[in-house]
Amino acid sequence: MIDQGAGRSRVLVIEDSQADQAAYRRTLREFDLEFADSGESGLERLALGRVDLVVLDYHLPRMNGDEVLALLRQGNPELPVVFVTGGGSENMAVGLLKRGASDYVTKDDLHTPRVASAVRGALERHRLDRARRRAEDELRRQKDELQSALRKLQEAQAHLIQGEKMASLGQLVAGVAHEINNPLSYVSNNLAVLDRDVRQVAGLMADYRAHFGDAVPPAIREAEERIDLDYTLTSLDRLLKSTRQGLHRVGEIVAGLRDFSRLDEAERKPVDPNEAVRATVEMVRYQARQKGADLLVETAPLPSTWCNPGQVNQVLLNLLMNAIQAVEAGGTITLRTRSLPASGEIQYEVADDGPGIPDAIRGRIFDPFFTTKPVGVGTGLGLWITYNIVDQHRGRIDLETGPGRGTTFTVTLPVRRPEDPE
Repeated sequence: MIDQGAGRSRVLVIEDSQADQAAYRRTLREFDLEFADSGESGLERLALGRVDLVVLDYHLPRMNGDEVLALLRQGNPELPVVFVTGGGSENMAVGLLKRGASDYVTKDDLHTPRVASAVRGALERHRLDRARRRAEDELRRQKDELQSALRKLQEAQAHLIQGEKMASLGQLVAGVAHEINNPLSYVSNNLAVLDRDVRQVAGLMADYRAHFGDAVPPAIREAEERIDLDYTLTSLDRLLKSTRQGLHRVGEIVAGLRDFSRLDEAERKPVDPNEAVRATVEMVRYQARQKGADLLVETAPLPSTWCNPGQVNQVLLNLLMNAIQAVEAGGTITLRTRSLPASGEIQYEVADDGPGIPDAIRGRIFDPFFTTKPVGVGTGLGLWITYNIVDQHRGRIDLETGPGRGTTFTVTLPVRRPEDPE
């Protein structure tokens, strides 16, 4: 049914015959009619304002209806057009329908209800078509909104899960560091006492040997030779020194674990950016050794920087683990820091000499859940989380890569944001 809410439909009749115009006035009384006696004047009228439908005679002076339809469709591809053809020319009318006409009648129909029926049908189909398109547009809009909401929900869920995992990792690492630190403390203390006592015993042995000289009983000489006492005494310094070095190395690892366990910290604070390097390198050094890769660290003096320390650790961890997984045995990974005083920024650079990232996927590496790693190796969240952390710090992350040229990620962070306290 035609919607009359906006009033009577406006119909433009392009017809050069006065007699036929009179026939339209009788058969189309329910519509507001306007007339044009040529294709040119009809197109001019269409350019002036609203017309709901065109009744178009095929045979017009200078420009036939086919040409008028082609020009009309350039400016108004959806306007309903009912063609009027000469008798016996249905084949031509079918061709016009294929080229965009809504319906057709013949000259023989002008004095019959067929004309009004064709106009009403064309208007109704046009109304329904517009309603369908609006409904489809609305469905597409709702679908896009739902997809966007789903994507945001998935990203938020992934971020939450990853955040909880990293917070749990921080607690676990802190606990492990604490558990290691306790025995490390008393082993270190015992070593100091053992060092003192063993040196005293060694001194006492030297005094005994000096006093007795050649009078040392044969049984004691045999015991000295059996345990190779001379070698043992001369090796004491080396053994104690290497033991102290080993304990110091364990202490460094524990300190690194404690620093890295700050992953769950949520507050921004001024920190030494190179501390994140030291803490994170301790976490990945074993994986680099297992891969047979060289991990080089080149730090420059950096200004104290306002940031979330745990999140910066996470950024470096993700980039370093990606680099370790990318290189082959014998490859090299380099972590550099630099200060940019002119712009008030610092930079972390993680470079590897792996195969590089293909151009086909370069634009997708920061997308959530996108990964080229085998199932069980990666979730596709590492670089997405890295990008978001850098963005939250109002920094930027740049990428240089290419097939066979390795990959370099450069993270640039501001030393201070305007809202950070002085």
